[in-house]
Order: sequence, then C-alpha cells, then structure tokens
Amino acid sequence: MCKFLERDRTILHFENLIKEIRDIVSAKIMTDADGKISEIYVISKSDKSPMQIVKEIESTLATFLVSQTDCKKDTVFHIPNLSIQGIATYKTQPNLEVKVLLKNSDGTIFEGKAKGTVSFQSRVSTTAYATINAIQLFVGENFVIDLEDVHTYKIGNNQAISVLVSVLTEEKYEQHLGCAIVEHDIYEAVAQAVLDAIFSNQHNLIC
Repeated sequence: MCKFLERDRTILHFENLIKEIRDIVSAKIMTDADGKISEIYVISKSDKSPMQIVKEIESTLATFLVSQTDCKKDTVFHIPNLSIQGIATYKTQPNLEVKVLLKNSDGTIFEGKAKGTVSFQSRVSTTAYATINAIQLFVGENFVIDLEDVHTYKIGNNQAISVLVSVLTEEKYEQHLGCAIVEHDIYEAVAQAVLDAIFSNQHNLIC
C-alpha cells in the first residue's frame, strides 16, 4: 500500500512540474502495471508545435524518464483528432433534446446531450452545450468548460457561428473564441465552432 501511495505522490509531483511549463493548462500522467509512464495527457494554450511541447515535457521529466528502462522510448504522445460523428435532435413541443457524438483518433465515441426549447436561439445554445458535454467526457476532470455566449451572423454571403467558451482549471480562468461557417446545417456549424474554440491551433491538446 505504501508503495502505491508513494508512486501516486511521485506522479502527482511530475504532473505539477509539467503544469509549471509556460502555457500548459493541465497535465495527466498514466502509468502501466509496473508503475512506468505509459501516456501523458497535456492541454497547452500555445502557438508552439506539438513536437516542441513534447520536447519541453521530456526535458522537464528527463531525470525521471532516464531512471526508467526504455520509458522514454515507450512513452506515448499523440495528437487527438476529435471530429463530429453525428448529431441527432428529438423534438417534443415545446422541448428539444440535442445529442452530439464526437469521435477521437482511436475510434472512441463521446456522447453529449443537452435539453432546451425549439426556439432558434435555444436550439443553437443547446447544441453548443451538448458538444461541450461530449468534449468534457473526452478531456476528463482536469478542467471545466462552460458556454459563455453563442452568436449567429452574416459574413459575405454566408451565415456563420461564433462561440465563446470559458475554461476553468485549478490555476486559472480563460475564455476562448471559436467560429464556423454554416455549410450543411446550423447544428453541425455550432458543434464545429465549439471544437474550434477548444481545439484550434492556439490550444494544442497532446494526449
């Protein structure tokens, strides 16, 4: 039992070290059955390339990684590809339920749901909440996402969506803006705008 507690304290210490790296929002280290690092989940608000972020993490944990046989070679870093798998709506006047399915790079599906009314503005915000709920399942409890505002507007000959979300961690509170052009339907555009706000090139997610 003491051995496991000590290992947990060590992992927590290294997670805190990673979070001290500039622009890192949160970090989660996963270990295998032998207690060696197998995966590192990191959310970074940065314009650095994912590879540069990986190098900074490896540098920060260099001493620990070297102490584990082949750990640095085996540690997994990969960029997620969270995409819209499907959106379903269920109307029962005057209510509306929206279900958003998001799929990551290994095929895992994350389902988010939200309820509202059938009014246009409610449909838009309900879709945003459902998308956020699906993303929250994907990223876990390291930070909390909330919808601040969603706005529809015309740009050129197109209808577009802008979404403002807040991201709350133990260390800070930030707001991120995402947008999308309505190409197929309003629901898909809202979901895409939320994904843009969280996973744009200014918010690299390494896991």
